[in-house]
Amino acid sequence: MNSLGVAGLIGVLVGLIGFGAGVFAIIWGMGFIEYLGGKKKSSMAPATRGELRERILSINSPEMPYEIKTSPETDLFVEWKIADAKWFAVLTKERFQEIYRGFMVLDEPRRSVRYCEEMVSVRWLAGVDGPPIFNYQKNFFRGRILFQKSWGVEYGIKEDLSLGKVYEYKFDVRNVRNPIKKVVRDSGWEFVPVVRKSHATLQSLKS
Repeated sequence: MNSLGVAGLIGVLVGLIGFGAGVFAIIWGMGFIEYLGGKKKSSMAPATRGELRERILSINSPEMPYEIKTSPETDLFVEWKIADAKWFAVLTKERFQEIYRGFMVLDEPRRSVRYCEEMVSVRWLAGVDGPPIFNYQKNFFRGRILFQKSWGVEYGIKEDLSLGKVYEYKFDVRNVRNPIKKVVRDSGWEFVPVVRKSHATLQSLKS
């Protein structure tokens, strides 16, 4: 085989490897072949499922900007309403919402807490007087948030017609996730972030 033939064969092999890696990355990114826990063993005696559930719920505090609740769909559900404001601008009425949610299922056989996150951001405006105006924007993400830290502020005419700050927020995903992760690990369980919400539901324990 001449040098051109060898080079062509190498090019084909590299292309196939790249294609396979791309397909694997897509499948992995969609959460079809993700780790669900059970391989990392703790040196401490693990808490029972019920004990761990109560310990996670005890994180709740009036000082915390989020709330951890029970849910019929999954064991526990955390919600942080980062921003929720309504105000008036020139000829429009506006609203902005940003919400963080985390879904947790406690898998006792694996001694793992699977955790799926989502961020929802919604902004809309509608006309107050004059020609009708309507604009709606929604951003949605679900999976594993590796890092997110944000800050925002906006001024406008409030619903009581006073002028001032309509919202201000500071968000760091570590402030909500790290306390949960610490309780899980201190209880002898494994904290496992997952991409697919279906892996963090009670239904996943039956499969």
